[in-house]
Amino acid sequence: MRPHLLILAASLLPLAPLSAQSRGYIARLGVDTVAVEWIARHGNVVEGRVVRHTPATSVLRYTLALNPDGTVASYDEGVYRADGSPLPDAPDGTAQTGLSMRFVGDSVIRRVTRGGAVVERRGFAPRGTLPAVGGTSPYWQELAIAESRRAGTPYFRFIGFAAGQDTASVIPVRRIGADSVEIVAGGFPRAYRVARDGRIVRGDGARTTVKLVIEPLERADLAAIATAWAAMDARGQGMGVPSTRDTVTATVGGAQLWLDYGRPAKRGRAIWGALVPLDTVWRFGANAAAQFRTDAALDIGGTTVPAGTYSLWLLPSAAQSYLIVNRQTGQWGTMYDASQDLVRIPVARVTNVAPREERFRVLVDGGRLRMLWDDGGYEVPIAPAGR
Repeated sequence: MRPHLLILAASLLPLAPLSAQSRGYIARLGVDTVAVEWIARHGNVVEGRVVRHTPATSVLRYTLALNPDGTVASYDEGVYRADGSPLPDAPDGTAQTGLSMRFVGDSVIRRVTRGGAVVERRGFAPRGTLPAVGGTSPYWQELAIAESRRAGTPYFRFIGFAAGQDTASVIPVRRIGADSVEIVAGGFPRAYRVARDGRIVRGDGARTTVKLVIEPLERADLAAIATAWAAMDARGQGMGVPSTRDTVTATVGGAQLWLDYGRPAKRGRAIWGALVPLDTVWRFGANAAAQFRTDAALDIGGTTVPAGTYSLWLLPSAAQSYLIVNRQTGQWGTMYDASQDLVRIPVARVTNVAPREERFRVLVDGGRLRMLWDDGGYEVPIAPAGR
């Protein structure tokens, strides 16, 4: 078992009995814990804490005041270190503490305190609009499902603190049976099973790009978890970003190659045919689409790819799999446009890779472009064009 899992397990040992007014959630990415949340409700006031493990340990503290009908009247938040000291504002000017919202009529008044100065903005937010609780908050998702049910609408509204967001955004909610719903963000559905009292029993992001699994907790010592994770950060053993970015450079004949791509980690999950589904175009890594550039024409798998810049995608299959070279560049990894395909190149399956690759890895090796993850992957010959 990984050291941080042992620490987490010890911190989840019984403390105080669960009451109807307090509960917790854990959010996992594979076998790794990304966040732990605990909320306590006192009348119409909810106090919450979320200990976050990525990219470094931080603690989100928030307070929600609810109206009698369950809609949000006000919201305050701040982000802190594990020892309770405030985090400094981000370099981009984003405030970490002193954030508040007040919902009045069909408006929201947002206040941001930065360097002792208060900036106030008013935006449009119909009654029932939720504040965008910062970071990974399963309870916020519970509130979203509850608000959709309260209002009898197939959606909920939310608004954040971004200066450019002056009106509430709308997120669809699909009801599936008596105890299941889907929240559809960016076109990707996250599935939830919900108990009769509205609590989330399980959240599953398998069909999203952020594949978190959310489950309830009966007990947790968030202070101990935050302290342990911060100590790991100090030793250089922190979780870091879920998916790192890497660059591959190589010379093939006279051609200079460059590839920028995301490297998601296995984290104890099955990869090919599971995390990377078959017969579905995959983003060739994580986050932004993989960008590929060559300054001279190449022969890739018997197909000529002219000099230029492209995005790369992968279509794995139990039959024939393909490397897709696409003319569109600079896009996010969910923005695949098949009409921009330059070519689809057959690739060969690779098995029994040793040692296993914890993170998705691309390399040019022995005249082959190899795409490896876990104990397998794909490869295709690569050479200068015209030879």
